[in-house]
Amino acid sequence: MSVESGSDSEMSCDEAINNIEEVISQAVREAKCMQGVFKCASVLEHSPELVALCILPEEKSQDISAHIQQTLIEAYCWENDIRVANIQEKVLQSIAKVNRKKAHSVTDLTCVLLTTVPCDASITDIDDSDINNSIG
Repeated sequence: MSVESGSDSEMSCDEAINNIEEVISQAVREAKCMQGVFKCASVLEHSPELVALCILPEEKSQDISAHIQQTLIEAYCWENDIRVANIQEKVLQSIAKVNRKKAHSVTDLTCVLLTTVPCDASITDIDDSDINNSIG
């Protein structure tokens, strides 16, 4: 099956990127976006049925620990039929822009989950520094 040039079902790469950026921005505004490998892992552990999409950076992390965590999250998502998208860093920056306007906090783009409902604080009350301190 092929898509003919000029048909309604054909979408340019720029249009697709704009659509993805809009979906991510809307998810951030509606509190349906989790960021960071530890918070995402917590949501996946407690409520994987609420996850609509897992977004990972296309470029592999230079930090070996983050790379391993991303790989494990990706495998977990595949096993649980959660869609995974590997997206360029520049597209992921749209999350950072929207998030900076909403809350003045650092944006961790090592892993991003888009959920079907606003994220419950009890699931996401995990502090990355607490986890890092308990590991070391």
